[in-house]
Amino acid sequence: MVVECGGTLVKSPRVGSVPESQPFAVPGFAAAAEGGSASKWHTRLLVYRIESGKATDALRRELVKSLPQSDNQFAVLEEKATQQHAFFEWLDKISTGLSLDDPAWLREVSRHYLSRKEPKNDWQAQFGEVHSIRRSRRLESGWEVDNDRLFLAPTLFDELLLVQYLVSRSHKAGGLTLEGRYTLPEFVARLRNAGYLRAVGIHSPNPADALEQLVTYLGGGEAAIKFYHIIDRRDFLEKVKGLKLAAPPKPKAR
Repeated sequence: MVVECGGTLVKSPRVGSVPESQPFAVPGFAAAAEGGSASKWHTRLLVYRIESGKATDALRRELVKSLPQSDNQFAVLEEKATQQHAFFEWLDKISTGLSLDDPAWLREVSRHYLSRKEPKNDWQAQFGEVHSIRRSRRLESGWEVDNDRLFLAPTLFDELLLVQYLVSRSHKAGGLTLEGRYTLPEFVARLRNAGYLRAVGIHSPNPADALEQLVTYLGGGEAAIKFYHIIDRRDFLEKVKGLKLAAPPKPKAR
């Protein structure tokens, strides 16, 4: 299961918020904020975000069920979104911090995409055993490992090239992929000649229009999904307990 983890610091008088989501209230700090307490960092909340989907829903429910239930140590918030929105957020997240001058990013992005496409497989371990990624001439779907080579079915391989192109197309003249650097017309022609555009129902002769339709197809369009934010409140609750036991500060003499 693909899980994104982020953190937020809780501060008074302004309450922290879930990264990339709506603000949420932190019970126990509102009173302190209203009392005019000085601005101070109190604790850190870990927030794990899980994107809904057939491959993750059962695992997410199992995970939530296994969490401690006493004292509301964990909270779960839901956020409505679209598949397209989730795809662009994911694309932006995996692009952050990449050094596009180092070809090693191609392998890293490949692992991220396959983890998103096939989340039940341990791609971290799989990539530790393979040294190259190739387009299979035999497979009709899925993937296989032959010695230290990872072979992807043609459609899956072309989708991977598309993700790599989207990540890198604004870096230099054209986008870099496992097959080299392509300009937009060259890349669309490559996908057309390989039969990928026909396979996904894209027939526009204009490269820019074709790319827009490709992104809509790959991202899933406006279909509704949900993000589930699992908030780890254990450290927060410990800090609250400590505040309750601490002696109140003595007022300053005037």
